[in-house]
Amino acid sequence: MRLLKATALLTLGAISAWSSSLTKTTTTNSSSLNPSTYGQAVTFTAVVTPAPPDGETVNFLQGSTVLGTGTLSGGSATFTTATLAGGTDKIKATYPGDSTFETSTSAAVAQLVNAATTTTTLTLSQSTINVGQSVTFTAAVTPEYSGTVTGNVAFYNGSTKLKSVALSGGVASYADSALKVGTQPITATYQGSSSFQTSSSSALTETVGTGTYYEETMVWDNVTRYYQVFVPTVLPANPPMLLMLHGTAYEAPPANPSTREWYWESVADQYEFIVVQPASTYNASTNAWNWNSYFMDASFTSAESGTCATPPATSCPDDAGFLRQLIVNLTSQYNVNPNMVFVTGFSSGAQMTERVGVEISDLVAAIAPTSGQMEGQQSAPPPVLVPDSVVAPISVQEWHGTEDTELPPCNYGTTGYSEVTYYLDTVDDTFNYWVTQNACSTLQTTQTLCTNGEATQGLSGNVATGCTGSNIEVQFIWEPNTGHSWIGGNNTARWQFLSAHPMSSSNVRKTVGKTTVGSPERIDHEH
Repeated sequence: MRLLKATALLTLGAISAWSSSLTKTTTTNSSSLNPSTYGQAVTFTAVVTPAPPDGETVNFLQGSTVLGTGTLSGGSATFTTATLAGGTDKIKATYPGDSTFETSTSAAVAQLVNAATTTTTLTLSQSTINVGQSVTFTAAVTPEYSGTVTGNVAFYNGSTKLKSVALSGGVASYADSALKVGTQPITATYQGSSSFQTSSSSALTETVGTGTYYEETMVWDNVTRYYQVFVPTVLPANPPMLLMLHGTAYEAPPANPSTREWYWESVADQYEFIVVQPASTYNASTNAWNWNSYFMDASFTSAESGTCATPPATSCPDDAGFLRQLIVNLTSQYNVNPNMVFVTGFSSGAQMTERVGVEISDLVAAIAPTSGQMEGQQSAPPPVLVPDSVVAPISVQEWHGTEDTELPPCNYGTTGYSEVTYYLDTVDDTFNYWVTQNACSTLQTTQTLCTNGEATQGLSGNVATGCTGSNIEVQFIWEPNTGHSWIGGNNTARWQFLSAHPMSSSNVRKTVGKTTVGSPERIDHEH
């Protein structure tokens, strides 16, 4: 035990003697730029006296965190940084010592780092949009010197704050689809931080347009025809085009009898397509406007029918010929994408839409008739009259209210056009016609749309696929608890179906000036 204590005392004595033999050092630290700006390079210089050997290092610390090291040369070592945080940073230099020189630490340098100025730059994804369309505002915030700016950017429309968004990688984006019509001054303001000063972008003008209506006429077969064209403010170079066929509210020409009550404008603005609303044919005897769909010539007088001879018409009045020529004219006038021409319609206009699908399917890619089946006939079924074959395969999306009593969908009921009574085919007849004409091989359900003269309970509709041609599909959609009405809220769904079925060159069997209907085919049905 005594021997161990003696050994320990000898060891401690040796250490004490070694320590007292080290050369004491003094370390000082200085800044090249104080105060500095965030992101600006600052060099700290440590001087150790007496000078240790060259090649040894000095550590530069902020608190207990080592920021970096410098290599001694002639007793001096430097360290440069541009990443000091804003505010006052206390930086020390520590020489760790060696077998000859003692360690030493400098007094802390109180380095004042001021917030750097910033520049905020705003860009718009589009400088002009249609009302209801989305535009994205992007703000990029760059610092005076270096580093990545953090914090939030506020986007303003004039003095109204739209939204505050956090920066990511120095960039913040915000999408807005609720800007009002007109010219809107948009700015972005970086809200600053302890390291970066606030800054605002220059104002950029966002123009929000409502589109323009044009009231137009053309003469077809010596009859003046009326139509409206809605052109959104923003369109692609080759826009799609939609024709909306409908019954007409005005009682008599010459006031343009087309109407705007079908709620297509907002959808056209959003999806950037032209909407055309042609007027049907006027009957001066009854002051009624109707389309000459299958097989309803009796509802029109000779005064409004034209000659129907040049070019030869499929029926009189030649509504189908008028619509064909209108499509040709407007496709040229507005540089319309010829593969993206679509037709929809309601009531009499829906029945005419069915006829367009048969006779003008070389120009029309898809149709969406609503509350109107294929035909009306003056004699009670059976048999049910049907037109000849379609010119080309065509996608069809039919809609009908389950409670429609104006054009009853299921019971071969009647309706009147210009005091003439017509028996209507059922929606099953119309759906089956399109399935057959498009040679569709697969049905979503084998249930009929109608049962015992009413809409089949619990059935939402049917879909036919596996059809001839590229991307051809036939749909039927029941609108439950709905009478004879157009539901504008379904317009987006209609457009999404139509635009998803553009025309393919492989679908066009032939190009024709007219389609000859000839004698109607007959299908007998049991009631």
